[in-house]
Amino acid sequence: MGRLKLNYKALRALLAVLVISMFASGCTIKLAYNFLDWGLYWELKDYVKFNRDQRLLVKDEIAQLIDWHRSDELPQYADQLEKLSTGLKSGMTVEQLEQSYDNLRDSWQRIVVKTLPAAVEIISNLNDQQINDFFDMLIEKEGDDAKEIESGTSARTLEEREAYVSEKMVGVIGKLNEEQKTLIAQWAQRMEPTKEFSLVQAIKWRTRMQAAAAQRHDKQQLEKNLMVLFANPDQLRSPSYRRVIEKNKHLVMQLLFDLNQTLTNQQRSKLIKKLNGFIEDFRELSA
Repeated sequence: MGRLKLNYKALRALLAVLVISMFASGCTIKLAYNFLDWGLYWELKDYVKFNRDQRLLVKDEIAQLIDWHRSDELPQYADQLEKLSTGLKSGMTVEQLEQSYDNLRDSWQRIVVKTLPAAVEIISNLNDQQINDFFDMLIEKEGDDAKEIESGTSARTLEEREAYVSEKMVGVIGKLNEEQKTLIAQWAQRMEPTKEFSLVQAIKWRTRMQAAAAQRHDKQQLEKNLMVLFANPDQLRSPSYRRVIEKNKHLVMQLLFDLNQTLTNQQRSKLIKKLNGFIEDFRELSA
């Protein structure tokens, strides 16, 4: 189960290129993707100590998932990025940017559904010690998050948020002008904090997952439980949390729209070149 969550987390980072490709930096998509199976496995093994048979099963399932993702999903990402690239040249509305976000969410749902059978098989084969160790790690992380919330300040969070986005933007469009810096600073101030909501959600998710794990030998019931936990997370979120998530999503889309309006010819050219590089990478990876 831990591997499931981490598996999704790693894939989600890759999928985020659809909406926030302008925030990407570092190594190329091709390099990152070609090491994805290795990275996923090592991430998972930090949470669950697999025996030999489980290792073989997990590696095989990850390989199958990535093969499917490579052939079925990556061409769709390339198509979406081509639309995004065209829109950035001709002008995009906030609604069009939100459609890109919705396409990302749809892809996430497809990955969840595709992964569920493998997750059921793997989780049902974990022993009690592996289950207990995994939840002990989650509880420890919850404690760390609680301490971070207690010791943190809104100003520090604001500065970190602004600095993070500014750094990523510089990486893909170059030096920011004063108008762009102001837009990012204003956006950072308007964003609602989610750390406390996220901690409450994590505890609720872990509690529900513990109940699902206790019934893990009933594979049919386990699959139903995982569908709620992974494919329908909104069911576990409070109305307040859902409102904050929706508000923040709109603020991010508005920021992207506003920044696009301020790009110089040189900045836009650099961004389009970056997007076209991602498109080429996705096409080559899926071939």
